[in-house]
Amino acid sequence: MTYARFEDMPLVLSVEDIADTLMIGRNKAYDLVKSGQVKALRLGNHYRIPRDAFLKFLKGESVSA
Repeated sequence: MTYARFEDMPLVLSVEDIADTLMIGRNKAYDLVKSGQVKALRLGNHYRIPRDAFLKFLKGESVSA
């Protein structure tokens, strides 16, 4: 799903959400998460990305561990 404004995004995003927003494939979005470029929480077999972490990635801010 795409959003008109960042404020419209839910507080927690899925990998599919960031793929749609960045207009990239799902595999590339998973690569960003698995490499740590986009901070994410792993819950079972699913990743959840905090909106704030995703916005930091978009701004080019470094991700702290």
